Amino acid sequence: MKWRIKLLSFFYLASIGIILPFLPLLFQSRGLTNGQIGMLMAIGPLVSMLVQSPWGYLSDRLRTVKKVVMFQIMMAFLLSFLLFSLDSFYLLLPAAFLFFAFAWPPLPLIDCLTLAIAREKGGSFGSYRLWGSLGFAVTALVAGSVLAVVGIERVDRIYQGLLLLALLFAALAQDAPQAAQPVGFDQLKKLVTRKEVLLFLLLIALLNTTNKVNDAFMGIFMRGIGGSEADVGLAWTIGPLSEVPVFAFSFLFLVRFNELTLLALAAAIYSLRWFLFSITTDPALVTAIQVMHGLSFGLFYVSAVSYIGKIVPQHLRASGQGLLSTFSGGVAGIMGSLLGGYIMDGFGARFLYTSCSILALASVVAFLVLSQNQARKTAQVGDSP
Repeated sequence: MKWRIKLLSFFYLASIGIILPFLPLLFQSRGLTNGQIGMLMAIGPLVSMLVQSPWGYLSDRLRTVKKVVMFQIMMAFLLSFLLFSLDSFYLLLPAAFLFFAFAWPPLPLIDCLTLAIAREKGGSFGSYRLWGSLGFAVTALVAGSVLAVVGIERVDRIYQGLLLLALLFAALAQDAPQAAQPVGFDQLKKLVTRKEVLLFLLLIALLNTTNKVNDAFMGIFMRGIGGSEADVGLAWTIGPLSEVPVFAFSFLFLVRFNELTLLALAAAIYSLRWFLFSITTDPALVTAIQVMHGLSFGLFYVSAVSYIGKIVPQHLRASGQGLLSTFSGGVAGIMGSLLGGYIMDGFGARFLYTSCSILALASVVAFLVLSQNQARKTAQVGDSP
């Protein structure tokens, strides 16, 4: 049963390994500006922000994660034919809205399945999640080399094939056990309005905005300094590959340090990474710097998933992961894609990455303060009679 969820994660993240690096390049090849590309790539996070929590709520309400994931993947497959057939910006806007409403939301629900199986069958969350990183990395590498030969227009066939494989393993995967009673909307409302939860989610969005900028524009940045599709694919491969050891040994970090401290460390690494990007003029150096992605994103991801799992009631686990995705993917993605596109058009890539470095540095301070406040509250509870 373990291998089924691992392969589901592998092939779903492999499909994302096509969309994130190469969809902006496809749009660019069809004559769209950086600002237009930023708007289109921001639709994914916007739709995610709007539908992710309802998807999680629907899963908790229907008491099934697996069937919801299967439906999402099937609809993403069908809608991809529409998205890839268009080249008009104004037609792409509604098509992208429909497509991303189904293509982006499966990940937090797959994480929910993974957490449930890890608890039942044994093993850390990271030891399962690393298969997703491998899928992303292998696909970015192979697709980058293939597309450099056959052309960026062939990206649709690769994406659709990977989605079909993800759908197959979603059908074979074990469903997550659900609460005996369906979840009510009032419970979700109480969760969202909890100060502890909301503050954490806002800080997550702040930090991940910098990562979403890079997701949307690293390929264009590399092309601007002389890189090819193969260079872009290699850079996108190195990043996820560097996640694998971090996910594999993430339990060691979580045993020794609390999640908020690890998030502060991740933010510090992000800040250094974006600063190095801002002074780099060689595509090969961009690829080398991508090695830092493993520690920055890897620590960020496992810490965020673990922490939200602690502060959210068990019967709201899918809703909690949905909220995390709404802020880390939706809110952060909108800010990163929209602001990133216009800053890149108006001030250039170097100013963009410098701004990201400063924002990540501010996140270091914010997470450290939150960690100290949390430790103080824990100590007060321990001292109370």
